Amino acid sequence: MKRSILLVLLALFVLSAMKLPAAISAYAFGDYYLVLKNQNEAVENQHGLWLRRVYLTYESDISDKLKARARLELNSPGDFTTSAAIVPYLKDAYISYQYAPLHKLTVGIQDSLAYANIEKFYGYRHLEKTMFDLYKVRSSRDFAIDFSGAFDAGKKFNYSLQYGNYSGNKSENNPYKQVGARLFVNVTPKLLVEVNGDVSTVSGVKTSYLVQGFVGYKDDWGRLGVNYGQEMVREDGKDDADFGVFSAFAVAKLGKKLEAVARYDMSVDPQLHGQGDFLPIVKGYKSNLAILGLAWNLHPKFQIMPNIKMVSYKENNGVKPGSDTYFNITWYYQF
Repeated sequence: MKRSILLVLLALFVLSAMKLPAAISAYAFGDYYLVLKNQNEAVENQHGLWLRRVYLTYESDISDKLKARARLELNSPGDFTTSAAIVPYLKDAYISYQYAPLHKLTVGIQDSLAYANIEKFYGYRHLEKTMFDLYKVRSSRDFAIDFSGAFDAGKKFNYSLQYGNYSGNKSENNPYKQVGARLFVNVTPKLLVEVNGDVSTVSGVKTSYLVQGFVGYKDDWGRLGVNYGQEMVREDGKDDADFGVFSAFAVAKLGKKLEAVARYDMSVDPQLHGQGDFLPIVKGYKSNLAILGLAWNLHPKFQIMPNIKMVSYKENNGVKPGSDTYFNITWYYQF
């Protein structure tokens, strides 16, 4: 693993020495965590330090119309039981071609349409993933062909059409694919409205449909976001399975260096996939997630954020898992 990391760093160094207009960037985040309450007694009162993610990114303007990007992610296990080294893997690897002033084609491992824009508006991926990422509904990446652009010169009305493997950033080994679309409108410089969806063929007898909508508003005082979406799984010989979830967040500026963050997620159907990394959520139950945090920006590239996360469940067939409470001091830095 160390050899792989060194080879990637060497490659980035060599590329940076070339005369192509290029940039190398990196950021990382992690936590000091304390499990205050947990349905799993073996995890309760556990505490420690972990580095959740490190990203190394190389971006190059090959020409005025061609751009390329490669990103390496170093990923830490976060199931509270696994003791293993941080694992590196390729997160992004794509090239884009601006074939018209307002339209481009992108090919390679790239962002999923399900939440790339939403995550950017949210701005606190290092605090927690957005809902469809967190609840394992869709992968954050796919090897895909993407057509995107704007319908007007002011880039008020924007679109994306994507055809992908439906295999994340892994190699493809089957004929099943995903087709998705996204439309987002910058109603005003402060107001964003987005709808997106996809049809994903999981197997010869199983298909997953996804639809969601997002509204975000921002101003000098901060920003608000409301997100609702639903996955509908149809499989031959089995009952239909649906998973709807609502998520809302608020970010309030308390000064030049402080922000308060609040978020609430509520599933309207039992969890179809669950969640196991850093914030375990049990499959098969309706769940609620509340997050409160205070972000202290010591520097434009360094933030410390004490926060608390609480997970609770609703009863299903007479069974109800216990609630969980986590206290974290999260840090985020760029370098």
